[in-house]
Amino acid sequence: EVFWINFGWDVLFHLGVSFNEEVMLRGWMFTLGCHGLLTFEQFRSYHPSTAANIAITSSILLQSTLFAFLHISSPGSSAISLLNLFLGGIAASLNVMVAPGGSLWLGMGWHFGWNISMGHVLGRSTSGIPMSCKVVSVIPRPIAVSSSSLPSSLDEKEKKRISYEKYHGGTFGPEQGVLAPLAYLLGMVMVVWLYGWEHFVEWRERLVMIDVTQSN
Repeated sequence: EVFWINFGWDVLFHLGVSFNEEVMLRGWMFTLGCHGLLTFEQFRSYHPSTAANIAITSSILLQSTLFAFLHISSPGSSAISLLNLFLGGIAASLNVMVAPGGSLWLGMGWHFGWNISMGHVLGRSTSGIPMSCKVVSVIPRPIAVSSSSLPSSLDEKEKKRISYEKYHGGTFGPEQGVLAPLAYLLGMVMVVWLYGWEHFVEWRERLVMIDVTQSN
């Protein structure tokens, strides 16, 4: 096998996943979902600002839930991985709201960079999918055994390595580790620090104006 050929195919795979999931979930379900919810008669009784807030919150919850459940059949998936992916969906929604003009490019870049970093720098699986090659392997792959039933034949070094699965996510990858929520939170803080709240305010105001226009 040739490393660069495998790596090239993996890059194309990550580009396709990032594009498809961001367009479907954040572009269609979240962004258009916010607009669509405001057309319901039930929202007309609220102040336009309140209606916009409810629409945003509802769309974030809906698309984050779907994002998590799209990975329910991935190898190594568990309740922890689904919860972490739900939080990842919330972070991805923020990318749309703070990006200039509500662009999806920030979210696509985040998604692509996350997968490349997890799969080809840390050397882990991405949502249960093992990568065909690694540029760097910072974290070794665990052997196929659960930490709750370690055989006595393992030496202390192997047992210690397996015990780290709660941090690096084991078979599913870092999105199943306990450090994933911290990574999402750090990413959200960095995005807000880089872009500020100006574009979020503009994005939200456009929703408010849509509701006002429809009400009239």
